Amino acid sequence: MNITNRLYTYPILSSEKNDYITSVFEVEIYQSMSGVSNLLLQFNIIMNNAELNQLIKEGKAEYVIHLECSTTAYRTSLHSSITQIEHNIPISRVNGKLEIVAFIISRSKISSFSSRDWVDDFEGMDFDFIKASVLGYQNLPVLDITKDYEELANASSIFLVYKRLTEEAKPMEVDLDSSRIKIGLSSDEYGVYSRFCSKVEFQPILNAMIILPALVYVFEELKNEGGIEANQDREWFVSLDRAYKKRGTDFINEINDEDKTSIQLAQEAMELPLNSAFSKLADLYEIDDVEEV
Repeated sequence: MNITNRLYTYPILSSEKNDYITSVFEVEIYQSMSGVSNLLLQFNIIMNNAELNQLIKEGKAEYVIHLECSTTAYRTSLHSSITQIEHNIPISRVNGKLEIVAFIISRSKISSFSSRDWVDDFEGMDFDFIKASVLGYQNLPVLDITKDYEELANASSIFLVYKRLTEEAKPMEVDLDSSRIKIGLSSDEYGVYSRFCSKVEFQPILNAMIILPALVYVFEELKNEGGIEANQDREWFVSLDRAYKKRGTDFINEINDEDKTSIQLAQEAMELPLNSAFSKLADLYEIDDVEEV
């Protein structure tokens, strides 16, 4: 959705154009995690053209930030008359490339607009604009929303679910002594798991049943004295550490936080899996009701 090679019949304020002499329109963007499941975007706008600033002050123009993720079809526009903008996006709504373009847009009809900072080609000229005309733009760098932390909810990422060599019903076991966190299920349990683990609609439920308690155990072990030192070189630990860095959070500080229990840490790491499980369970139940009717 970035603007490329678009021709305008009037001056545009953009670093990709040379219609203005000294005026600038630049937007700085900062990203971080807000809470467990929201991506926080902060925009700092720099625009120093006197005539355009006057239009914004009078309410005849505004800043617009357009965001679009083609992978998830997420699309929204932020409108503002101030130069500091914040926006939270549920992390589930975006994945992969998030494209962003900043604009200066007319909010109403504008007559006889001119600027003293235009290049000689436009000297002595003025222009009329209809509502929603583009007066300036900047293509921002594409954000790569690589949700490594979301992989914590998938048994195929840092977890390995396997069948225990027993025909008897046995408690689930968790083994941390390898590159992935191994979760052992008895034969019957593994048989049911293998039937449904590849079905997208059942994954939130299986995650809450299997992955969540295993991750609680992981955090319990890490909270124990020497737990971090004993495991910090394992690949699953490195993956967890990287995942928390994506959120702007220090993994070890989270483990050592005495105010957070292991069950709380596990749920936060998996973006509140019980919510997803109950929601999916309700959806499946409603589908069954419809089919019975």
